[in-house]
Amino acid sequence: MKVGKSVQKAIDEWEAGDLDSAMLHACNAVDGTAKKLYPGEPGNNARFTRLLRDNYEILGPMGMPGINLVETRFPVKVARPKAVGGKPDLADVIYGVHRCCHGHGEDLPDGFELLPDTRGAVRRTTIYIEKGKIRLSDRTIFGLIGVAVFCPVNVGQSVPDGYHLTFGATHKLMINDWWGRAAEFPAIAATDPVPSVTLDFGERMVDV
Repeated sequence: MKVGKSVQKAIDEWEAGDLDSAMLHACNAVDGTAKKLYPGEPGNNARFTRLLRDNYEILGPMGMPGINLVETRFPVKVARPKAVGGKPDLADVIYGVHRCCHGHGEDLPDGFELLPDTRGAVRRTTIYIEKGKIRLSDRTIFGLIGVAVFCPVNVGQSVPDGYHLTFGATHKLMINDWWGRAAEFPAIAATDPVPSVTLDFGERMVDV
């Protein structure tokens, strides 16, 4: 499936209230992008997580604002985490839990369901974290979509007219105008800056 079609289906499923299906298609958009961008990278895990790490300046502001995604490690167990230090970062969590479960037709483990707060207040993003579990905001879906849409390798992709992403209270980014424009997104993010906090879970970290 083309990246543009995956982006369209992710937004359609989110609009219909099916967050799991929306997350599946958003992950598919990232998967398709990573395969094109890193053709020599062996394995889906390495490609997928590398693309997200290379684009934390997009995924962070759009999907988990206020968190230093480069340094933060989460207290959950995933198979073969790729982050520096051997503990899972957000890219590992998204791949190891959401991408793999949805991609294999499995239910999400209890405690990993997405939180539906994108329709709420602009500057409110909810995350529930406990040892072994993390519930991400459904804003993560749009962070993944942003990574795929803005990646230069996807210039030439398309969605039906009217599909868009939003950032903050004032920015409406028409997707067909934003394919491949990753270099321009930091200027958009800078208009609505938030702190960058490194989370430290200490003894709540789990062995991987």
